[in-house]
This record gives sequence, structure tokens and C-alpha cells, in this order.
Amino acid sequence: MHLAEMPIGELAGVKYKCSCNRTHSVDIDLIDISENANENAIRYLADKYPGKKTLICDDNTYRAAGKQIEDGLANAGQVPAVHVVQGRNGLAIAPDDAAIGSVLARIERGTDHFIAVGSGVINDITRQISYKTGAGYTVVATAPSMDGYASVTSSLIINNVKESIQGQYPRAIFGQTDVLKNAPYEMLTAGFGDVVGKYNALREWRFGRDLNGEHYCAEIAKLVEKAVAKCRQSSGGLKKRDEKAVVNTMEALVLAGMAMGLYGGTRPASGAEHHMVHYWDVDCIRRGVEHELHGNSVGIGTVVICRLFDMVRDRLPVEVDYIDADEIELILKDAGCKTSPVEAGIDRDLFKRSIMYGNTMSSKFTVLEYLARKNPRLLEETAGNLCDLYY
Repeated sequence: MHLAEMPIGELAGVKYKCSCNRTHSVDIDLIDISENANENAIRYLADKYPGKKTLICDDNTYRAAGKQIEDGLANAGQVPAVHVVQGRNGLAIAPDDAAIGSVLARIERGTDHFIAVGSGVINDITRQISYKTGAGYTVVATAPSMDGYASVTSSLIINNVKESIQGQYPRAIFGQTDVLKNAPYEMLTAGFGDVVGKYNALREWRFGRDLNGEHYCAEIAKLVEKAVAKCRQSSGGLKKRDEKAVVNTMEALVLAGMAMGLYGGTRPASGAEHHMVHYWDVDCIRRGVEHELHGNSVGIGTVVICRLFDMVRDRLPVEVDYIDADEIELILKDAGCKTSPVEAGIDRDLFKRSIMYGNTMSSKFTVLEYLARKNPRLLEETAGNLCDLYY
């Protein structure tokens, strides 16, 4: 059975000799997205990790699921330490070196297992702390908002630069359906936008393969395509908080995360759309300005990069996949997502700089990297044309 044919539960713990001549594995014990997932998480944690536990959350996720996990473990005779991460200067929590240092300074020594109760930022912080301290961790998800639940890397801001930092798989992922579907709507659209970004990520992976001989795994690519198809089917239902649509989105995000873990990097799931958005994120955080959730920006970035590809397609040295930017925009709008950088509060100057210098956010090969190195004049011309299109 190929990777894309396996049910999501069977991918947990898989070790797979692939046709791409690599052996892929997912070092996760369990994935449980169900109506009783939180109770199941309590039993799993109490039975499998009876030692010292620390629960990491924020104020919102503590109310959504953290208190239930804390009380359930206490009733099992295993009272966890609880650390509630706080934002700085009235801003939302950022996955940066300051936040990680703050948590590290306060956690108790001797923690055997960490519990991340939350979504993107909480998961990234907990993954890093558990990895660096040699402990394991479990995720109790509170929103289908990002694809990093099943990843082995954390997307962190270190010295004002967004980096994918090596970490580890969670031991298990739990997502209770009523908690997921009642998350703030902008978190639902963030997850949807993050998955839609895979359309371009896969194209750029093949671009790197065809131009640079970059390693490419067709089976992992099909797994990502499965995630995208699962999410796309749910676009209309997301606005209604339809349970099936929310579960499909969550499963798509976990599949995308697994694809990154199977490959051993973010290549299957991010391309220029992410790098441009990382540029926005870092700029806004540096200036102390609130900004869109990452996945919402990724959806916008995907439309932008699709339009960029249309503008430069005939000037590229290899043929690239065609993706209809108008269709991507309609898919996002059907789910209630934003589709323009103007809607996200990105001004013209920042937008242009993110096209010109977005390649500096990562060493990964993308169309922005290609143009910056091989045809900077075309890149500047295209950046101007995109500015005129949106502003």
C-alpha cells in the first residue's frame, strides 16, 4: 500500500521503503481526531507517561482544553505543572527566542513529558523545549490552524529571522472535534489557507527537481495532494463550522505535517508563498504591529505567487505546472479567507520588499530565489507589476 492510500491512523508509526530509494518513517504513536479525544489524551498521558509532566498553553487554550487536561490528570493522581505563556507589550505570543527563553526559565527541572495545549505557537515552543531538554511531548490541538502538528521542525523567529529549526515529532496528537470547530473562525481559515499553499509548494518542488536535480518523492507529493483535495472539498462547509469540514481541514493539516516529517524537511509543504509571508511576519513583529495569522497570509501569498508565475512563466528555463490563480482565489473566498495583501494590512512598500527579498527568508530554492539570482531585473519588474495589480 502506498503512503497516500494509508488511512491517517495507519501513518502513525509507519516505516516505509519508498520508490524514491529512501526509507521514510513517522515516529508518532497515535493520532486521535474524535469527539472524545481529550478524555483519550488524559488516559494516554496517565498510562504511558506517569512521570513529571508540564502543560504549556496560553490563556485561551487553557480555557478551551488545558483545564480539562489538568483536572483529568489530577484526578488520575498525576498533577501536572502548568505554564501559561503570555504575549509581550500587548501583542499576541510570537514563536521567538524571547518566548522560548521565558518558558525555559520557568519550567520545572526533571520534566519527563511536555503537553502542548494549543496550536501553532504553543506547539512550536513546546517542540523546541522538549527536544532540547531530551523529553517527549504530546499535542492537544485546539484549532485546525496550521500544518506543524505532525512536523519535526518548528518555525521560529531567531534574531528577527524566521527559521525552520530541527525538533522532534510529538508522541501523539489529539484533537477533539467540538473544540476544533468552535475555535475562532480566523484560525479555521488560517488552517485552510495553509493547506491551499501546498498547491504552489508542490509546483516549486518540481521546479527544483527539473532545474536543479533536487531530490523529489512522488509518493510524498501524492500524500500532500491528498491533503489538499481533502481540504478543498470542505471549503463551503467551513463557514458553517460543519464538523466534517473542520475534521477534513484538521486531517489535511496533519497529513501535510507528516509529509514534511517523512521527507525530513519542509520542502513538500512550503515554497515562495511561505517565504514572502515570513518576510511580512518578521517585519510586523520587529515593528510591534499585529498581523494576520500565518496561514491566512499563506493563502494570500499563494494567490500572489500564482500570479507571479503567470507573469514570468515564459522567461523560466524549464516548464512549470500551471495553477489557475483565479481558481485558487475562488477556493479561498468560498471558505471565507482573505485573498489580497491589502486585506491583510500589508502596505505597498512591504509587499514589494517581500517579493524582492523574500528569498532571504530561507535557503530553499523557489521562484523568488531563481529570479533574485538569475534575473533580478525581471524580479523588480514583476514586483512592480504585482504592486500595480494590488494597490
